[in-house]
Amino acid sequence: MRTVFRSFLPIALASIVLLSCNDFLAVDSKRGASEGQQWETLEDTRAALMGVYGLMRAALAENNTHWICGDLRMGDFTSHNRGDIQCVINSELSKPHALLTGVSNWRRFYAVINAAAVFIEKAPRTVELDRSYSAQNLEYDIAQARAIRAFAYFYMVRIWGDVPLVTYSYDNGSFPALYRSGAQTVLNYAKVELLAAAQELPYQFGTSANRYYGLVGADWRGVLFNKLSVYSILAHISAWEGNYAETETYAAYVLNHASEIFASYVSIADLTSARGLFYANTVVERRGSRIVGFNFRHSDNEATQSGHIEQLTLAFPLVQRTYPEIFVSKDSLFSIFNDADDIRFGVDANLNYYTNYVHNLNAEIPIFSKIKVVQDGDAKDNDFGVFGSSILFTRLEDVALLRAEALCALNRSEEAITYLNVIRANRGLKELLFKKDLENSPERLLNAVFEERRKELMGEGWRWYDLIRRQRLMKDNEKLLQLINNGGIYWPIAEDVIAANRQIEQNAYWK
Repeated sequence: MRTVFRSFLPIALASIVLLSCNDFLAVDSKRGASEGQQWETLEDTRAALMGVYGLMRAALAENNTHWICGDLRMGDFTSHNRGDIQCVINSELSKPHALLTGVSNWRRFYAVINAAAVFIEKAPRTVELDRSYSAQNLEYDIAQARAIRAFAYFYMVRIWGDVPLVTYSYDNGSFPALYRSGAQTVLNYAKVELLAAAQELPYQFGTSANRYYGLVGADWRGVLFNKLSVYSILAHISAWEGNYAETETYAAYVLNHASEIFASYVSIADLTSARGLFYANTVVERRGSRIVGFNFRHSDNEATQSGHIEQLTLAFPLVQRTYPEIFVSKDSLFSIFNDADDIRFGVDANLNYYTNYVHNLNAEIPIFSKIKVVQDGDAKDNDFGVFGSSILFTRLEDVALLRAEALCALNRSEEAITYLNVIRANRGLKELLFKKDLENSPERLLNAVFEERRKELMGEGWRWYDLIRRQRLMKDNEKLLQLINNGGIYWPIAEDVIAANRQIEQNAYWK
């Protein structure tokens, strides 16, 4: 495991070309390629910080990890002729498939963690060498690096449980063999880092009088971690821990201050349009709603064939593929979307189906087309199968439903149903009444909240983690409950990782 960090350092420096706000950030990758030239100018720190973002994006996109881990296990998607994907759906994660081996290797997340640590340790030098790099700029940058590192740890804990906790860099190649730290220890560290970052981060970067790397707030909207990005992640960490009092506090803060970052609930058109919320260059008024997201800009040559859900879900006529690799079956669609007026998938007044989430319902295999940024979101043809959708971790609808979940767990049902109804109303559904519709049942309300998350966040990497949180609260699925109790909810650790570090033991469930 000694090579985990060292081998990724050049990527951290060069990956500025992978994640840029606009052409201003399309920094020549050679600028950061030489360690001897780094940390001397504002341009060096900018490249290094954007490199940390780029590595985080790559960690989520590689092997389609965000969706493989988040949407498939016991989820709503069905595989079409993909044995490796079917293994994920069936929780047979130790089968000898390249996809499973790739997802099981956590090295890409430690590349993020080390790049962030290197930045935190070395960026202060730039303040001394370049007067244009201010102390305020440094404060913002270090806070972002700490937040991204904490986010990476949270993401890893959800996938593997216990993981090695590394809090400083090993850029000299002397990475020692570390034992895994307990998941709760790692989450405690992540929360401390996030709370510290929240104190330093603004709601938005840059003003006309005090620009951030030469740009104003609108330029950075939906690109960088801000104060509410951090509190959103804290809300999710707390929910994963089952600490719903903290979840409610953090989620409430995000909802109450959403206007500070220009975040709002999105219409079904904005959610499902090829140039809507998931499109990197969407209109500036919509970008703030990507509270935590990682963008791919076609205009900066960042659109790719892999690392997007479209690679798995789209088929003809949207792209040149006969069948999608995963899809939601008709039976599942009719079962999940059981309210006729649901504009995501329902029936209108003329008895025609709303098909904002699917394409070609008459076909044997319908296409899940909720997210469909092909090329630049305005593909003139479908022969060139590259995609540019953002990887979106959280948006306001997610936070509102998370708050409803927390309020249910805290026995504050009347408040919880308010947030549930906000999301329902935006999707064409009638208001639910706690007494009349749910018979004053907290359990029925909690189930309704999770079912709404199932519908609203379909294809956004949440279903598996929602199932786990729901089961911890409701305990009504014996199979999943056994997986939780036996550690089967976690992925196996790649054999390459274990071979490189003999202090690492395989997750007990997969031995």
